[in-house]
Amino acid sequence: MRGFKSDRELSEFLLRACHDVRAAARAVRTHSELILKDAAAGKSADLEIRANFIVGGASRIDALTNGLAAFAIALQTDPGSFQVMRVDVLVRTVIAKLGPDLRAAAAVVEYGELPQVLGSPDRLMQVFEQLLRNALVHRGEDPPRVSIQAAKHAEGWLFTVRDNGPGLEAESLESIFRPFERLNSNGGAGLGLAICREIIQRHGGRIWAESAPGGTTICFTLPD
Repeated sequence: MRGFKSDRELSEFLLRACHDVRAAARAVRTHSELILKDAAAGKSADLEIRANFIVGGASRIDALTNGLAAFAIALQTDPGSFQVMRVDVLVRTVIAKLGPDLRAAAAVVEYGELPQVLGSPDRLMQVFEQLLRNALVHRGEDPPRVSIQAAKHAEGWLFTVRDNGPGLEAESLESIFRPFERLNSNGGAGLGLAICREIIQRHGGRIWAESAPGGTTICFTLPD
């Protein structure tokens, strides 16, 4: 299954994107107008509060547009350009890229022996980066620990990315892969796992979540 299953699904995606961008833009406009109104009246007591609302709204728009751009790139995943690659090299590259964030959180990322697969290096790095970022954002009280493993599977290879976060409710295990689904107000666009699903499906695989007290595991398959 690739892309949008129907025109209705595409329409709902675009409407939700417009809604979220419009809401953030409206907040920026409203508080900008209030600042101008107060300035005309010689008032400045609430300037800092309203400026913070403006910065927050602008940050929200930035996150949404970045997420939509990443989703658009995922839709361009082309099997005709796939190449054989070592997944351990991809993971090491992502860990190096996220080094400052991982060190700031005292996070530990462990990985076992990882295979070679056929695919897009850039897009699969995008998947691993998103999953590691999720572990940092949705962490519990302890420093994040992430384990990346792979094993032979009937569909090729089964990859698991397990964290030690608070876990998920059963009803969220499927919904987290829907566009714009957010489990908390962390400022993200709610597109990260939807992008991962799009990329994995375009590689001929599946992706799902499993959760238990003490952690969540994102599982995905890739063909040999």
